[in-house]
Amino acid sequence: MGGNPMQMLMQLMMNGDNPQTFINNMIKNNPNAKAVMNQIQQSGMSPKQFVEQYAKQNNMDISQMVNMMKSKGIKL
Repeated sequence: MGGNPMQMLMQLMMNGDNPQTFINNMIKNNPNAKAVMNQIQQSGMSPKQFVEQYAKQNNMDISQMVNMMKSKGIKL
């Protein structure tokens, strides 16, 4: 599963894969993902808050991803 993390997450949701397994594999195989997870933990924010803030700061629209997650029954 190559590409950027947003594309990888979208693919994960479309395939119905287990999100926790995906995250664990991504952290294990990608030093950048591990660094981001550390940043989330150190921020004191929830992962949702962190992603929303990051998206806002980087002028990213995450509404499609949020809607897909909701449609898959993933709690935000």
